[in-house]
Amino acid sequence: MVIRRLKIKNFGKIRDKDVVLSPGLNVLYGENESGKTTTHTFIRSMLYGVRRLRGKAAQNDTYTKYEPWENPVEYGGIMWFTSGGKNYRLTRNFYKEKKFGELLCEDDGSLVDAEQGALEAILGNVSEAVYDNTVSVAQLKSVTGRDLVRELQNYMASYQGAGDSSIDMGRAMQMLKMSRKGYMTESARRKKELEKEREKISSNMDYIRKEIRELDEKRNKVTQQQDGMNMGTRDRSAEDLLDLRIDRVKKRREATDAVLAVAVIGGIAGTGCLAAFSSYVILSVLAGVAAAAVSVAALFFRTRLSRELNKRERQRERWLSRHDELTWSRNNLNQDYEEKYTALSNLQAELAECEENTEVMTPEETEIQALNMAMETIEALSGNITDQVGDRLKHRTSQILSEITGGKYKEVIMDEELHIFVNTGERTVPAGRLSRGTLEQIYFALRMAAGELFCREEAFPVILDDVFGMYDEERLASVLRWLDKENRQVIISTCHKREMEILDKEGISYQKILLQV
Repeated sequence: MVIRRLKIKNFGKIRDKDVVLSPGLNVLYGENESGKTTTHTFIRSMLYGVRRLRGKAAQNDTYTKYEPWENPVEYGGIMWFTSGGKNYRLTRNFYKEKKFGELLCEDDGSLVDAEQGALEAILGNVSEAVYDNTVSVAQLKSVTGRDLVRELQNYMASYQGAGDSSIDMGRAMQMLKMSRKGYMTESARRKKELEKEREKISSNMDYIRKEIRELDEKRNKVTQQQDGMNMGTRDRSAEDLLDLRIDRVKKRREATDAVLAVAVIGGIAGTGCLAAFSSYVILSVLAGVAAAAVSVAALFFRTRLSRELNKRERQRERWLSRHDELTWSRNNLNQDYEEKYTALSNLQAELAECEENTEVMTPEETEIQALNMAMETIEALSGNITDQVGDRLKHRTSQILSEITGGKYKEVIMDEELHIFVNTGERTVPAGRLSRGTLEQIYFALRMAAGELFCREEAFPVILDDVFGMYDEERLASVLRWLDKENRQVIISTCHKREMEILDKEGISYQKILLQV
């Protein structure tokens, strides 16, 4: 089978996109979120349709994920392909209210309903499960290290067949289910603890926000009081005005003291002079009375000024005391505010970390994912496996692995306990001791071998969705050379230019398709 052309009318984020493919190597190049995975999902959906699930499952199924936001009535497209020496045009509309599938043979003009089994017959009755588990390879994003070894064990076990006495498929499935149940219980417990922690942090944050609002109100009140105390004139502050008033009273009292001193001295001197002359006794008495009157008046005013001075000084002391009290209160409030704000920032960081931990897959969820993949593979493929499939699979996997590793690893071996080894020709090495890059080479060889075994009537295109992230240049070059040698249609999606640079360096012809959304 060779896909010649795709016309994506409205699928996910892609609208009115025409993609022409060559029979050999094709590289779909584009930045992240440019539509590479969407294009691969479109191909799968054109071949096998899109089933819409029910209930809560419908919220995350393929139909909902790729249903267009704009004009969903035109949800679908067209695919032109060649199979069995004939050219076909496949048209589909996946919209639930306008579901449609038409298959036209362009050579003889025959037209059939794509939903009635004709398409499956043309595709060699290769099931959707076989397609997903063989020729369509996605990036191993969350399966790493030891988990990848387990994934390989489960994957190979699923191909052994009931006729292979070394593997009891029913027992293996039961063990997987029991193991998954334990991980699911632990995962639920961990999620419940994270949710409780998140609620506790959120509650503390709400309480601190309330305290911060109250502190803000108190700070504003103190600031207003300080502003009221500090209101003076345009040129002088309130404290300066108080000092000025005190200075004025002091100067007036000093002037009164001077008048009093003059009056007393003048009265004494005048009385003494007049007393020397007996004829001026009356004048002497009058002078004394006048001096006394002036002294009394001056003494009266001095007393009033002393009282006013005391009043002004007490007023200034009260003002300074109140001002210092408000300053101290404001400083304390500022310190409390900073402490609360720091505590809030720390809680926000804790909440972000908690939410991050909620979104990141836990070790238990990773194990569950690997176990589910193994169980799905067993269920989907076990019915098609014969007694000899396991041996043929290991033989072809070993052959491919030897080719793409330059003969470094010659054979893949699995014992009765599902332990995987590779044979170097001189010794056997457990899979757990191999590098991540080598494990991914084994995984690739295994899927390619399985694809050959189960797609014998119709060789499907190999679709690789960003699978070479852990490959170094030497490993990548060897895989690309192998793919070129097999003379099959290959569709590689990538956000890197490395694949194309190596293809150019190796002199391998390919077609570059730039994706932009």
